[in-house]
Parts: sequence; C-alpha cells; structure tokens
Amino acid sequence: MAKPRRNRTSKNRPHPGQRSAPGAGQAPVEMARPGTREPVFCPHFGPCGGCQHLDMHYDAEVARKARALEEMVRAEPGLKDARVLEPLAAAEPLFYRIALKVPFGTSQLGPTCGFFRPGTHSIVDLRACAIQHPLLTEILLRARSLSAELRVPIYQEYRHSGLLRHLLGRVAPGTGQALVGLVVRKGGAPPIRRLAQALFEEFRPRGLIGVVENVNPERTNLVAGERSKRLCGTPILVEEQDGLRFRSSITSFVQVNAAQAAALFAEVLRQLGDLAGRHVCDLYSGFGPIALRLARAGALVSAIERNREAVRDGAAAADENGLRERMRFLAADALAGLRRAASGGIDALVVDPPRRGLQEPLIDLICDLPLHRMVYVSCNPETHLRDLALLARAFDVVELRPVDLFPRTAHLEVVTLLERR
Repeated sequence: MAKPRRNRTSKNRPHPGQRSAPGAGQAPVEMARPGTREPVFCPHFGPCGGCQHLDMHYDAEVARKARALEEMVRAEPGLKDARVLEPLAAAEPLFYRIALKVPFGTSQLGPTCGFFRPGTHSIVDLRACAIQHPLLTEILLRARSLSAELRVPIYQEYRHSGLLRHLLGRVAPGTGQALVGLVVRKGGAPPIRRLAQALFEEFRPRGLIGVVENVNPERTNLVAGERSKRLCGTPILVEEQDGLRFRSSITSFVQVNAAQAAALFAEVLRQLGDLAGRHVCDLYSGFGPIALRLARAGALVSAIERNREAVRDGAAAADENGLRERMRFLAADALAGLRRAASGGIDALVVDPPRRGLQEPLIDLICDLPLHRMVYVSCNPETHLRDLALLARAFDVVELRPVDLFPRTAHLEVVTLLERR
C-alpha cells in the first residue's frame, strides 16, 4: 500500500484555535492545534462515540483504514483484479466537521447534549470536541446553558414527552455563514422561540444567519421530521465552493468535511473521464454538488433525489450557476427516477447511496441498462463491497479510491470505477 497522499486542494479550513468553548460554569478544555497529526487529548475520548482514533498518529490511522479496505477487497473473489489506489488523506484532520446533529437529554444537573456512548442511547455530556467546527461547538454548548436558563422542556425518549430533541448546525466555510435547526416534538412552543431568539442575537455577529424549527413528532430514531419553519433570520444557507454557489436548507444532506468533499468530487470526475455531450445520471443527488460539477464539465445531467426540498435547492443552484440548460432535477426514489432518466438513454451513472447501499431491484436495473461506465461513491465499505460483487456480473470493477472524509473516526469513504464488461 502506497503512503497516504494528503489532499491540499481546498483553502476552506476551520477557524484556528487551541480550545473549544466551555459549557456554562466549566473550565476551558485545551485541545490540539488545527492540522496536528499527533495523538490528540479529548476529555470524552473512549466513552463518546464521536471518534475512535484520536489516540493514533493520523498518518498511521489512514494507513490502517486503507489496509483494512484492501484486505476486504482481496477477500472478495469477484474483485480480485480491482486496483486499490492510495488513499486521499486530509490536510486538516481536526475541527473539520461543518455539520452537526446532536441529541439533548437531561441529568440531575440539568440539560445535557453530546454524542451517544457506543451501542447505547446514553448521552456523553459534551465539554469540547476535536473534530467539530469550533463555532458549532460553541453554539451547541450555549444552547445547552440557555435551555436551562429559559426552562426549555427537554425531550424524554422513554416517555415521549418534552420539546427539544436535537440541535442541527451547519457552517459554510466559503461564505462564513452558519445555520441552526432546533428539532422539537411539537411546533410553535414559546420556550423554543425564546431559545431561538437568544441564540440568533448572540451568534449573529459571528455569521449565524438563521434559526429553524424542525418538527419531529414521532417515536423514531430518525433525527429530523418533514416540516421546518423559520424562527429567526433566513432558513437557507449559502455556500461557495470550487467556483460554484449552493443554497441548502438545514435538513439537506451535506458532506461534513468540505475540503475532503472537494477531493472526492474531483475523484468522481477523474474516473468518469471526458464528459462532453454525454448523458450522465446522478442518483441520490441531494442538492446537486456532484451533478453541478458534472454539468460544468460538459455533461447533460439527470439528478435524481427523493427529498423535494433538496431538489428545489438543486434547481435553484443550477439557475444561479448558469447550468440549467444542461441539467434536470427529478424528485423521485432511485429506482423510479433511474427508469425515467434511462428512457432516453444514458452513457454513465453516478450513485452515492446512504449507508445501507443499493437495493437488489436497483442493482438489477443498473446491470440491464446499456451504460458504459459507472462511479459508485460509498460511505460504508461493507455494503459497498456487497453491492460491487452483485454488479460484477455486468461490470468490471476497475479501481477503488479510499478518501478519508472522516478523520479520527473509523469511517472511510470509497470512490469506485466500474466499466461495462
């Protein structure tokens, strides 16, 4: 395995700083400098499920993850000829997460917030975080202290009572904007409005453009509900990256590492090759970060996404970036959307599914389509290799590129090129 290659393509880095903000009444917790590749101290490491490799040198961590992927590939008979390329390591392995989803709970001391202990729904109350953008950590800890001050009812999972369930946060490094979402069991409650207003007034000078209420009334492990409402400011975040301008809502899917996402998108385009005049279908497109780059490279793009809000955001981005004539966004599930897009013939396919991977009926359809090239982006190597073994009946798996999108965690992104046999 070759030595991991660092990605230095992006200038969008987290704000510098050696410590994250303390919670109310707590002493500051010293953290490592941004960019350090040495083992990192965190008071929550171990019990917290947020990261698993803070105790390793970063380059050793990347090599370990890449080696594990190669061993998994070699154990799959249908993939014996596939090349595993050197991994793309991060230039900044700390404070990189620009998206936050954190549950709230209670203890004898008051509201708590943080990541779950592995395998449980027990919250490790947060004081600091070595991988979250520092502004998001500060907003989260301030929301916790304000919840106590304003007597906001915290959601009780076992009783299905209370209000505040999760805090969602997003930062756009290219514009400096931030957006917050408060996930609640029931909408329109005055305590939530007071919490939103207090957060907005305090963090507006530092880039917070709005606070949104998202209502999730169900007993479910899903974080966000289907209904969102603006409480303060604007509900749409504007981001600029790689010469493109995007707008997205608080519930739109976004890659949590902006710099590594840029490297991943560039790898997708490299594997696809010349796109001029080719019809490319982008499945699970979200608000279009891959689709827009495909269109800019000369492709005719059908972007398919079931989240209608993300589809609206993507269509608006196509207009704003002057790419609408080369793109169409379809609000549909993957199977129905691909059937519709393929009715006129497609040359290439990009898929970026959730962790569960592709469903077998979708794999069957992909194998039956007369497309020549496919790129599969995965955040779960296990389901990825399962799907590649099924796709191998119609495609040669040419190469896999590991991308360390989630430094200091056990997760690894993979970008794989398949060509019609």
